Amino acid sequence: MKLQKLFFLPLFLFFLITSAHAQIDDTYFDYMDVFELQLVGNPEISPDGNTIIYQRNQFDVMTDRRFSNLWSISFSGKEHRPITSGKSNYGNVTWAPGGDRIAYTSSEEGSNQIFVHWMDTGASASITNLTESPGNLSWSPDGSKLLFSKFVPGSSSVVKAELPSPPEGAKWEEPAKVIDKAVYRRDGGGYVEDGHSHIFVISAEGGAPRQLTSGNYDHGSPTWTPDGNILFTADRSGNADLDPNNEQIYEMNIETGAMTRITDKRGPHSNPVVSPDGTLIAYTGYKDEFLGYQLTDLYIMNREGSNLRKISQAVENDVSSIRWADDSRSLYFRYTEEGVAKVGNIKLNGDYTEIAQHLSSTTIGRPYSGGSYSVAKNGRFAFTSGTPTQPAELSVGHFPTRMSNQQLTNLNEQFLKSKELGQVEQFWVNSSVDDFKIQGWIITPPDFDPNEQYPMILEIHGGPHTAYGPQFTPELQLMASRGYVVVYTNPRGSTSYGKEFAAYINHNYPSEDHNDLMDAVDHVLDQGYIDEDNLFITGGSGGGVLSSWAIGKTNRFAAAVVAKPVINWYSFVLTADGSPYYSKYWFTKKPWEDPQQYLERSPISLVGNVTTPTMLLTGEQDYRTPMSESEQYYAALKLQGVDATLVRIQGSGHGIAGKPSNLFRKVAYILGWFEKYKE
Repeated sequence: MKLQKLFFLPLFLFFLITSAHAQIDDTYFDYMDVFELQLVGNPEISPDGNTIIYQRNQFDVMTDRRFSNLWSISFSGKEHRPITSGKSNYGNVTWAPGGDRIAYTSSEEGSNQIFVHWMDTGASASITNLTESPGNLSWSPDGSKLLFSKFVPGSSSVVKAELPSPPEGAKWEEPAKVIDKAVYRRDGGGYVEDGHSHIFVISAEGGAPRQLTSGNYDHGSPTWTPDGNILFTADRSGNADLDPNNEQIYEMNIETGAMTRITDKRGPHSNPVVSPDGTLIAYTGYKDEFLGYQLTDLYIMNREGSNLRKISQAVENDVSSIRWADDSRSLYFRYTEEGVAKVGNIKLNGDYTEIAQHLSSTTIGRPYSGGSYSVAKNGRFAFTSGTPTQPAELSVGHFPTRMSNQQLTNLNEQFLKSKELGQVEQFWVNSSVDDFKIQGWIITPPDFDPNEQYPMILEIHGGPHTAYGPQFTPELQLMASRGYVVVYTNPRGSTSYGKEFAAYINHNYPSEDHNDLMDAVDHVLDQGYIDEDNLFITGGSGGGVLSSWAIGKTNRFAAAVVAKPVINWYSFVLTADGSPYYSKYWFTKKPWEDPQQYLERSPISLVGNVTTPTMLLTGEQDYRTPMSESEQYYAALKLQGVDATLVRIQGSGHGIAGKPSNLFRKVAYILGWFEKYKE
């Protein structure tokens, strides 16, 4: 009998995978096509605006990982050539002030090191021999030095255990892990080592670096001032672990080590940058009210911290990636509006202008809004751009002439000519709850016929304070290529629709965001091409929360896949990698002080209502929404007699799509589960 059970389980899992690999038209987007994609990321334009260095991201089928190389192209789109080659990772590009060199990091020598590349000769050289990876590279104003940050190991204060040594040749178990940190593991990084992030300076010609900061504090966002000092952020209160979000801005004279704290109110104060004329500091942050969502604004102040004022009152969405214009009279910034990532220019009086839109990121997963840009002294700028059917490419523009933005690269043109993608259509629906309007998108299968009937997948984003947009999404295109209409939306709680919309779910999640999702489903059903007996629901992270909440509220879905969810807020707050933050910002009290507050928004509280066949799918090393959340729900569903399966994705943390093969596995298991219940 045991042999029969053991034989049945692999057959069942084989069915799930092979059903999702059913033969499709060769022209449809398929799993292995992901390895053919090339994606533009992180363009850096030279100070004179004539040359752009960008990352070309690709995927290696033999090692199942992403790699990147650096390419150079002129602003006109000519002189397009590689700077590096191979299957290492190159990043952190920054131009020397004179435009004659770039610095970057590379793993080509095994460990990540800092390299300098001379633009005239094409020569490159490693200038460091570090044991920890450097980041945040920045040239000094005179081009003679480079600033960077890296992790510095420290010693633990954990109690020591006096233990006997094993006899010679004996094989004892590995030593115990002893933990005394409030945040002792981080998703994607594993268990936190003893030590802190510190700032270093090194000659641009190489040599031994000099450590500038010290102490048991993390130091971030290092940048130069025009007169050769540096700015950085740090929480040096000694209580950063238990009281997060309180970084202050400091200025340091790197010759004397003298350090001055500039800000005097509670943080966060993020990404400070000094104006080119040296008189002002700009940074992003907000007045902390200890809420899960707070609008990130742009502030400026005098160099020593006086005359602090917010200048982004007219910008209704979060401000990020700020850069000063060369005349010190305005700043460039990134923001997202109605799901579309944009670049704007804002004057010191708060007037702002959109200068670029449809920024695109290098994700191979779901359609999150994103992208990057950089600006030259003369107002020329470069950015990553894309559409729902085109991955991230390189585009350029100029401000203030507002020349028509031009796309310079088309890396996937020939490949995509051979593929039929699902077409993407935007829609809006009025909320059935209040005056909010909900934006969404519909991906229809290749060769879609509106007179036919199709199964539908509602796919829900995570965050929850993020936004989907009209982005190229291999993950959802793979679903559409299997004959599904895929629907994705931005319910309340999503960013890019103003503060009120995003903040609605503060201490109120999940809530009417569920109604927004059902309103979107109803809208798509009204189009007439959906088979109402074949509705399916899935989502990851925050989408896992909302999909598990939905099947506790309705039985309209034939099956569900709940990916990397939070099922029980009480246990989540005590096991997630940011427990001091979640307990303080997402709830008003600690779990044991008000357990009802945690239970009433937990999907586990609705499990008694669930009849929908449900798969749980989570990364084995997920420390953001730990596996224990999925295990709880799986056990509860089994006790309820609901058909349930738990899929544990190996080699994965919270970001399952980090490896192409795990992206395939995720999609294949989701589709295999839905095929099992499709009528």
